[in-house]
Amino acid sequence: MKKLFILSFFCLSAMLISAKEHLTDTVYLSNNEVTSHTETIDTQNSSVSIDGADYNVNFFWQRRPKKWLSPRSGSGFGFSFLNYDDSDISGGKLKQSQSYMFSVGICNYGMQIANSNWMFVSGISLDWARYHFSDNVALTKVDGITQFKPAPEGIDYKSSKLLAHYVSIPVLMEYQYKKFFVSGGVVGFFKYYSKSQVKYYDDLGKHKKNQGRDLNMRTVDLKLRLQAGIGDVSVFAYYSPFSMFKNDENPDIKTYSVGVMIDF
Repeated sequence: MKKLFILSFFCLSAMLISAKEHLTDTVYLSNNEVTSHTETIDTQNSSVSIDGADYNVNFFWQRRPKKWLSPRSGSGFGFSFLNYDDSDISGGKLKQSQSYMFSVGICNYGMQIANSNWMFVSGISLDWARYHFSDNVALTKVDGITQFKPAPEGIDYKSSKLLAHYVSIPVLMEYQYKKFFVSGGVVGFFKYYSKSQVKYYDDLGKHKKNQGRDLNMRTVDLKLRLQAGIGDVSVFAYYSPFSMFKNDENPDIKTYSVGVMIDF
């Protein structure tokens, strides 16, 4: 009974020391004499020797090492196809194969949540969107209202497009597991340039004409974003719950897109 009490006391002491200082302890008990030897090692294991027999004690609560996560969302080069529901927009049918957006992540920032696989992610990106219209129309303003205006008689537009350039800032929640990651949240788009342009040919040759720059587009837009990937390659999707134009008199165009991003 005395041996059992002494053995229990030294096992408890070894556990407490090992949990705090990453030590290992060896306790020797023979003929009612107790000796102990302690040394520092990289693991949290202890052994007990009773009358020449050794017993190992493993500590299951070993402290997990700190995980340092780096943000994966939003960094790199992205390419996506643009689209919107044009069923209720007269003359605004989109040419999907030529409507796309390039994105380049300039920088990103991540704040890990404690010692978990979760983190908040933000950053800055540059985005260049290009919408091509398939109908023989030009996006322009008439009496202050943005609308798709048919081409003049005898003119067939070779191309009709809308360009929009943005600086975007995401606010995302990201989860990582080994090489896999998934993130979601909102992204603010700040427009710094836009232009509607048409191109056509006649007897005098090729013509390019600007149809307007502001076009009542929102200076600040908000989109929902979802992204998932493995390693340096990911897929992402955007959906805009608001029209890209300011008020109800202008076309109600809510865009969405799907694309691929490659991390730098």
